[in-house]
Amino acid sequence: MLGGIPPPPPIMNGTSSSGGSSPTHPAPSSCSPTPMSGPSPLPTPPVGGWSTNRSSFRKDPVNPPKPMKPLYWTRLVVPPETHPDTTPLWQELQEVPIQNLDEFTELFSRQVTAQRPVTRKRQQRTSKVQNVARLIDSKRSQNVGILAQSLHIEFSEIEAAIFNMDTSVVSLESLQQIYDVRATDEELTIIRAHLASNSDLQLDKPEQFLADLADIPHFSERIACFMFEADFSDSISHIDSKLNNIKSVCQFLMKSEQLKKVIAIILSLGNFMNGGNRLRGQADGFGLEILPKLKDVKSKDNSLTLLHFIVRTYLRACESPLQESLPVPEPGDVDRASSVVFDDVHSQLTTLAKKLDAVTNSTTRVVRESKPEHLEPFRHKMETCIKTAKNALTEQLENLEDCTKRFKSVLKFYQYIPKGVPENEVTPKDLFVLWAPFCHDYKDAWKKEQERMLKEKGRELKKKAEAQKQQMQKIKKQDSGLKARLQRLERLHDLDNT
Repeated sequence: MLGGIPPPPPIMNGTSSSGGSSPTHPAPSSCSPTPMSGPSPLPTPPVGGWSTNRSSFRKDPVNPPKPMKPLYWTRLVVPPETHPDTTPLWQELQEVPIQNLDEFTELFSRQVTAQRPVTRKRQQRTSKVQNVARLIDSKRSQNVGILAQSLHIEFSEIEAAIFNMDTSVVSLESLQQIYDVRATDEELTIIRAHLASNSDLQLDKPEQFLADLADIPHFSERIACFMFEADFSDSISHIDSKLNNIKSVCQFLMKSEQLKKVIAIILSLGNFMNGGNRLRGQADGFGLEILPKLKDVKSKDNSLTLLHFIVRTYLRACESPLQESLPVPEPGDVDRASSVVFDDVHSQLTTLAKKLDAVTNSTTRVVRESKPEHLEPFRHKMETCIKTAKNALTEQLENLEDCTKRFKSVLKFYQYIPKGVPENEVTPKDLFVLWAPFCHDYKDAWKKEQERMLKEKGRELKKKAEAQKQQMQKIKKQDSGLKARLQRLERLHDLDNT
């Protein structure tokens, strides 16, 4: 069992859902699944019916060098001879040679897994059964039947996928759907009672499908472990991305020399604008609440905003303004940072820890009670998964603690405490809701100013070229004597030096 996760440092008590929760699968339910759409109609049978003789196939069989992932289409077989007026497209269409067939094979081949022996003989059913035992609710039966038919796979492939934890043939999404429609205890009791009665009536297909699932040893535990393995990685990766992003933004806000230059320009201009004012002048710093309002301060002729002027001032101070990188955090990163709620992240990690405890118990039970031929690769994969998950949880708990400390450091760095909020309850949203609009506006002004400077540089180069051209024409009109030629050469030399 994984020990309990300690609470996060007391930085805030935010309950907002803006931090986003990692998607997790709902707890198993015995309720009926959501009704699915009705089955599509059967395709038109080929000429000669569905039992077309294989000798009538026009194309030779293809034997790929590796087993490939299946493509679930409906095969159409065109007879060798058709009426001239009704020749179908497939009769004339020729396949195109695939040049990069080796690459395609590597990309779309599936891993070969040893098929576990079927532990029981399945009841053979004829294709036409007039009387069958329908034991479960009609709507429920319809939903199970639709799912079983839509999978387009043999039940042995489902069984192999579960035993081998292999999604190359049966996708994880399909396994999730199969898990969701598994029989309830009440349904299993009814189905098994019918089978024990030695009735001549065969089970209807939905009932038989549920019975076959229930006969797979530790079906529920294996599926739950399988889904945890797939979901845990996504959940922990999402948390890791959020925390690393906010740490990166905090690092930028505290360490970027370019941002410090921007802040310095704002401070200088602000102090200049507030010169002589007893309440606002001679400032050593400023509250971050002004950042999103800089764009609202316009020049007298309304042709420029204060923010745009700050951007222009910064670029003019750069040696290579057109190659300069953005001196403020990327707006998208700040938006993501503002959505983080540390309490929510801690709750997500706690939930993952509880799920890991449950999966650890399920794994122990399956390993203890399974037959030897059904132990691998389940045991190896789940032991590796559990070990990796424990390490990842520990790492993210440390990441959360580090992230919280860095955020506190930023608050202190800018001496920012929002009005009416205790110092230990300030959330990322409180801080970054000010930085986000400023960074968006700054980046927009930055792009416009660089475009303006690029056009201005182009006009200067064009003007210089025109001046050189006019000078050359003027020189050509002068006397062509030796002295004039020497003077012309001197002037050309001077032009080159300029």
